[in-house]
Amino acid sequence: MSGISSVSSASSASANSAAQQAAIQQAKRVADQAESTAQTLESQAANAQARATEAEGYARTLDVQAGQAQLSAGYSELHASALQVAGQINNELANATSYVPSTAVQQSIAYSLAPQPAPIAPPPAPVLNTQGQVTGKIINTRA
Repeated sequence: MSGISSVSSASSASANSAAQQAAIQQAKRVADQAESTAQTLESQAANAQARATEAEGYARTLDVQAGQAQLSAGYSELHASALQVAGQINNELANATSYVPSTAVQQSIAYSLAPQPAPIAPPPAPVLNTQGQVTGKIINTRA
């Protein structure tokens, strides 16, 4: 009987070895597939990161352009206000040229624009002699 038992144990070992080989092959296939999936995901992640970097740059560009547009809008508003004020001034000047001042106003303006005479110097202080009398003249006391 020992002969039968050794044959059955050899065939059992052979079956176990074949099953192990199949399991190893299956594990290798699963590992290869997992590695392939990991590489694909890494590639997709790198691609997504590159697109995100491009999107950030584009967002910064849009932000700068928005700031420039706001400045342009501000300048345009200022320009429009300046034009409006200039129009108002022109209207006021057009109306002012038709105004004729009265004779009194014209004389007042002419007087204020006319050259004014130089102010007259005050008379010199009176001169006193040695007795304290006012002489009205400078005298030479060295003679």
